[in-house]
Amino acid sequence: MKELTTCPICHEDSAFIETEGGWCVYVQCGHCGTHTAFHSFHGEEEKERAEEAVVRLWNMGKVIVESRTE
Repeated sequence: MKELTTCPICHEDSAFIETEGGWCVYVQCGHCGTHTAFHSFHGEEEKERAEEAVVRLWNMGKVIVESRTE
């Protein structure tokens, strides 16, 4: 299994790899909703590489924060 660091925004240890519709993957924090960009794939071999890519993005802190502004 790929090792995920804590969330770069809220620092909780609740990140997980999510597959969306059988065509893309991303990493998301279950606590604050921060996530990586979606990475598309076609087939199981590409899915493995896509998962490695989003884990790398997450662990580098390259994330999208969708928080409300005032």
